[in-house]
Amino acid sequence: MPKWHRFVPETLPMDLDVDEAYVRTTREKRLKMFLGDPSVFNRCACFGIDRSQFELWSAKYVAAASADKIERLKPASLVPLLARDGMVAFDDFLVNQFFAFLAAEAPDVVANIKFLREITDFRYPHEWATGARRMQRRIIMHVGPTNSGKTYRALQRLQETKSGLYCSPLRLLAYEVFNRLTNAGIACSLLTGEDRRTPDFEQLGIEPAGYLVTGKAVAGMVSCTVEMAPNVPYDVAVIDEIQMISDRSRGWAWTNALLNLRANEIHLCGEPSAVPLIKRICASLDEEVEVNEYSRLGSLDVSPQSLGGKWSNIQKGDCVVAFSRKGIFETKDIIEKETKLRCAVIYGGLPPESRVEQARLFNDPDSGYDVLVASDAVGMGINLTINRVVFTALSKFDGESARPISVSQTRQIGGRAGRFNSGVDGGTVTTFDAKDIKHLGRAMNLQPHHLCAAGLKPSVYSIEVFSHQFPKVPFSQLWSMFRDVSSLSDSYFLSSFRDQEQIAMAIGHLNLS
Repeated sequence: MPKWHRFVPETLPMDLDVDEAYVRTTREKRLKMFLGDPSVFNRCACFGIDRSQFELWSAKYVAAASADKIERLKPASLVPLLARDGMVAFDDFLVNQFFAFLAAEAPDVVANIKFLREITDFRYPHEWATGARRMQRRIIMHVGPTNSGKTYRALQRLQETKSGLYCSPLRLLAYEVFNRLTNAGIACSLLTGEDRRTPDFEQLGIEPAGYLVTGKAVAGMVSCTVEMAPNVPYDVAVIDEIQMISDRSRGWAWTNALLNLRANEIHLCGEPSAVPLIKRICASLDEEVEVNEYSRLGSLDVSPQSLGGKWSNIQKGDCVVAFSRKGIFETKDIIEKETKLRCAVIYGGLPPESRVEQARLFNDPDSGYDVLVASDAVGMGINLTINRVVFTALSKFDGESARPISVSQTRQIGGRAGRFNSGVDGGTVTTFDAKDIKHLGRAMNLQPHHLCAAGLKPSVYSIEVFSHQFPKVPFSQLWSMFRDVSSLSDSYFLSSFRDQEQIAMAIGHLNLS
């Protein structure tokens, strides 16, 4: 069985103007690679396509695409895909559309191609959620920049109801909302991948509102990470950071919540860039969307100068952003050594209690902790009194290589400076290195592209049925083959299987049968 490889990806500059002319040029370049790159043939050979068939039909496919005879490969259709998701997603889509072309023009080239595309058909995911479809849900969006009060308004509505759900992008934020509701005297359950807490129902003299599939009781109010959202009825649900629905790795969880939650009223908080996609998805559900727009509370300025690569320019009230745990602690050590300022640290893997304590130390002007060193998790709703955000870099290692962080991420993290009603009404954002300051200025002034599609995750059952068609193929390879022949509408994409692929490769030598 030939080994599968991906195209060699290219990184797009964050300030690149991706228009139809650029996409047409890029499409022709990548289609030329499609014909000549051995990895593409290897990818197709996994389905039994021999060399002569590949050369014949790939040439016809490239000719049809270049002549704009394939609707979904026309530049106008590809602009949002390339602009928002980058070259890796673009290349994957070219391979996927080749199999769609074969299914239509040469169905005998791939054995069982019709059946394979039936079991990988994800064009109508809303039809799976029969419980939610029986309801007439009210969808309310709260959109605006960071520090505009959009999530605050949604949480106010949540606290007014008897049964509600808060879906968080981070366990740290889920824990924060859990504490907020509990401190308000509301019986609340906490559900994250590592932490599950429920109130003492007997002591409170109340009945559980429902039960998880594990049999665990939950209260009428639940704060959870979005992946852990219970499928029980609610009056009100809040889904935070809804723009994450287009995240290549985790977007499926937001899609699942939007399509499946059985709540009479669903509040979606996030960026304005999500509005067109959410309206399009909800139109397919026969649900209307109300949109409430918010403006930033307090000013935000981009510094004309960086720190010049000097840690001595770090000030009290700074939040220094690094993109790895190692980088966070290295940055903390060097700041404390060169400035004598003590640093608190916050990152996604920090236990909730530790995160609360670190945030308290940084927010307390008398604690002696004057600087915060944090990961990009700081961009998602955590309440911190930050004067200035300092980016140590504008790129992040994604598991394969260092790639620029998106305009959306840059604006969201930078916007944490100057928290309203915290004594810091105006904020500043800058970079550590001079080479990054120009790019930061551009990113902070750009509007993120509208989201073009929402992530989906195949069920275990569909993967199992697919695997039966290729009994000799390693499990690590099945994920990519599944993506290649899948069918999706323009509103959806299959989320990245990288973690599953890596785990499957690591245990592939073990006899687990």
